[in-house]
Amino acid sequence: MTKILAISDVHGEENPKLYDYLENKDINLVLILGDITDFGPLDFVETFINKLYEYDVDVIAIPGNCDPNGICNAINDVAFCLHNNIVAYGDAILFGYGGSNPTPFDTPGETDDDHIYSSVYDLLANYDYVYNNQVPKVRILATHAPPFNTEADRVSNGEHVGSQGILKSIHEFEPEINLCGHIHEAKSLSKIGFTTDVANPGMLKDNGAVLVDIKDGSNYDISIISLDE
Repeated sequence: MTKILAISDVHGEENPKLYDYLENKDINLVLILGDITDFGPLDFVETFINKLYEYDVDVIAIPGNCDPNGICNAINDVAFCLHNNIVAYGDAILFGYGGSNPTPFDTPGETDDDHIYSSVYDLLANYDYVYNNQVPKVRILATHAPPFNTEADRVSNGEHVGSQGILKSIHEFEPEINLCGHIHEAKSLSKIGFTTDVANPGMLKDNGAVLVDIKDGSNYDISIISLDE
């Protein structure tokens, strides 16, 4: 069994209710889905992740669009930066891509959507090429940006602002789960087609998180939780 707690959009603010939750629950991995800082400082990354380690969890993270240059180095100093990487963890295979498609705010971690598509495509295709169906794993695509035209990318006026590239890659490779963040008000759990669960926990300060409870390589439960319950 593997239990993953996904959080996003920390923006430099610790939430004591996260620590209370970890104290009382049996979590194996905290997966941070970007925007650990609010345009810096990078020192917060070490402070925050070291605090998580006090609760006997592993930590993996990707950068967000509001994290400054050097964020992956800061993550790698204390944990593992999953950006543009693949890693096996328990009964899961994790694929990571941080940053976001362009926004109106010209933030440091924005990337052209065509580049996002080609990068995520390569990650999923590389694993697909060596996939051993005799040893099933739950494939989890961790992205900061949500896929376009889903519940996870809807801003307050109802407009969809997510990544077309991530959506296209999901359609092509159908990972079991896409965990994402970026759109604070779009906390949701929905589905793309019949295959991919898409979950956005919202901002950490609003007590949102996603719990992925993997029973084995082919069976899992996924839910949006509130850290204050």
